[in-house]
Amino acid sequence: MSKALLSIRDLTVEFDTPAGTVHAVNGVSFDVNPGEVLGLVGESGCGKTVTLLAALRLLAEPPARLVGGQALFQGRDLLRLPRRELRRVRGRDIGFVFQDPLTSLHPSMRVGDQIAEALRVHDRGLAAAAARARVVDLLDLVGVPRPATRLRDYPHQWSGGMRQRAMIAAAIANRPALLIADEPTTALDVTIQAQVLDVLRLAAAETGAATVLVSHDLGVIAELAARVVVMYGGRVVETAPVGELFARPRHPYTAALLASVPRVDGPLRLSDPVPGQPPTLLEQPVGCSFAGRCPCREDRERCVVEAPELAPGTHKVACHFPLTASRS
Repeated sequence: MSKALLSIRDLTVEFDTPAGTVHAVNGVSFDVNPGEVLGLVGESGCGKTVTLLAALRLLAEPPARLVGGQALFQGRDLLRLPRRELRRVRGRDIGFVFQDPLTSLHPSMRVGDQIAEALRVHDRGLAAAAARARVVDLLDLVGVPRPATRLRDYPHQWSGGMRQRAMIAAAIANRPALLIADEPTTALDVTIQAQVLDVLRLAAAETGAATVLVSHDLGVIAELAARVVVMYGGRVVETAPVGELFARPRHPYTAALLASVPRVDGPLRLSDPVPGQPPTLLEQPVGCSFAGRCPCREDRERCVVEAPELAPGTHKVACHFPLTASRS
């Protein structure tokens, strides 16, 4: 395996709220290797987005509080870089496609000007004409029709799918080494989702960037990712190559997550929702974060008194009693 491009180690993030301290991310560790597509999956509120925003120091502090950990990118810890150096990394070496393009794009700036700004902020000597030509090329790459004309539009004149294409264009403008896409197909219909996913593939191929794809849509992950990290309750519970994970999930939560997805192959059956409710994260569990919902726990006391660690290997699982049978 190549040396990791991004290595997150023991990242812990908390939020101060009127209800108390929310333990949003608890000792999260995973690597992103050069050129790979890594899927980051889990239920809403499990800490996927917070992990990546914290690694890039994009969380408002307060209420967020970085308790500890490292985010090593190309050997440098992003969590300890001076702000000036960090700004050079964000947008140039790391591109970020945010979840909601309508709130990420400035409503009173033309789309083309916003993409050009992403270029010129990292290349002060870039002439306006050269920036415009690059914007046209980027919009053409992501499938925007008549890019030389449409770059003068405002965000409200574009559909959700088109705005997402603009966000991808801005994220890859400086040919980053790492592209992070946070729920890039949320709120889009199925046809547009497929088009946006194709654009992400093209974007990664254009730049050679490694990609972190954050999603709760397992179909999207199965289609694009080579390796998957599963999060639950602010922790990583399993990580494996995508084919291995889907065929032989070892953590009970991963198996329950896969069982909740309707199957179109084999006999017709209803999906099985994951039982119970996710933890509130206001209290840090002493044992396994999934113990309260786990169908395999029975009366095993170890699950509630001792937090499991990720086992070493290609297929890592944080479970005292991992599954061994193949998924049916």
